[in-house]
Amino acid sequence: MASTDILAFLSQISPYVSATVKHSRTVLSHAHRLAAPPLLSLTTAEPDLVSIVMLLVILWLSLLVLNQMARMAYGVVAMALKVALLTAGAAAIIWVMNRGVEDAGRDLGHASRMIVDYLQKI
Repeated sequence: MASTDILAFLSQISPYVSATVKHSRTVLSHAHRLAAPPLLSLTTAEPDLVSIVMLLVILWLSLLVLNQMARMAYGVVAMALKVALLTAGAAAIIWVMNRGVEDAGRDLGHASRMIVDYLQKI
């Protein structure tokens, strides 16, 4: 895109951008006028014992929920690892049964040589 095309495009969208900025400033000023007095009174008010206790109870409950979520995530990861290991073990047993012990050993030796050669190149 040439610089003249970019300038033409910017000149076409500049009225829309300025209107959007003006509208957003109007919305922010209305929101500030409506929300500032109640929020200011909340910040200057002295907390009472009930609100402090409620805050601590809410914090305690949220930590309990987060703890349960972490335990669930650990359980899911552990279960996925167990399933992956059992699947790999079953696949290895089926592979040895189909190929035979000697052919499976040769295949395993060939694969291990390929891995060692690759690691040596790194």
